[in-house]
Amino acid sequence: RSLRLGNINGDAFGAQMLSEFLPVYRQLVKKYGIVIEQPTQDTFMDKWYIRPIRHEIDLLYNTITKIKDEDTKRVLSIVLSRTIRSCRATTHADLSTLKEPIKEVYYCAKHGKLCKPLFSVLRWWNYYGKDTIRRLQQFNKLRTSTYQYCLQGDSRTMDVIGGIQKINTKLAALVKQQKIKGIFTSPPYVGLIDYHEQHAYAYDLFNLERKDALEIGPLSNGQGKEARDSYVKGISAVLNNCKQFLSEDYDVFLVANDKFGLYPAIAAGAGMQILKAYKRPVLNRAERDNGAYAESIFHLKSV
Repeated sequence: RSLRLGNINGDAFGAQMLSEFLPVYRQLVKKYGIVIEQPTQDTFMDKWYIRPIRHEIDLLYNTITKIKDEDTKRVLSIVLSRTIRSCRATTHADLSTLKEPIKEVYYCAKHGKLCKPLFSVLRWWNYYGKDTIRRLQQFNKLRTSTYQYCLQGDSRTMDVIGGIQKINTKLAALVKQQKIKGIFTSPPYVGLIDYHEQHAYAYDLFNLERKDALEIGPLSNGQGKEARDSYVKGISAVLNNCKQFLSEDYDVFLVANDKFGLYPAIAAGAGMQILKAYKRPVLNRAERDNGAYAESIFHLKSV
């Protein structure tokens, strides 16, 4: 409470607590023979997971691959993916942008106390397992006799009807005839998050192909004028490609943190107009900055 009120200096308090407990932590690790370091640092899984965590991940993964029922296997793969995301050896203040792996106890700027790397995935495995079951049960009560498909590809060039055709010819014919009424999505933010690296654990563990070069507004390009211009061009190209599959009286809703004011230019580049911009409060953050801020939900229609 004193820390939150600013009555004591957080850095000084953290340094004092760390000096007292770090030797105890090291002694406990040595006493119980806990090996932290992995033999190599070649992959994301090698670098960002301490050895006890990695051993449990490998055990779960190998067990899941032996499951014969494909639906069960897919659900458990999602549970495992959610679990290992929460078990990366990083500070709680650096969840979105990984900096350096944490191998020892540290003073946590987010929680105002000493935190340490996890030594087991069990807590999160149980949590996400129960949470996933709960979500599936909720969805089962709400589901209707409609179709939902996930098409993977470059949204600037993807043939939506052609993609559906490969899965459901009847639905593809219906979409071709009636077109799509609208879109609700949240595009990537310009130069803010490395989205591929955010999910590198899944690419690594499940041996998925990375397509970093296709990412719109990547963190590596920064937020300068050239990066912003490229972002406007990229999102406009997505909307222009989508228009051929949309009905005449379509509605497009885009959730964006548009601090650079790019979306009027994006709408113009796509031959659309912004009817209204709604404010969406963001009340909880995963990282150190828990301050609330607002995103915009842009409602776009044809010009």
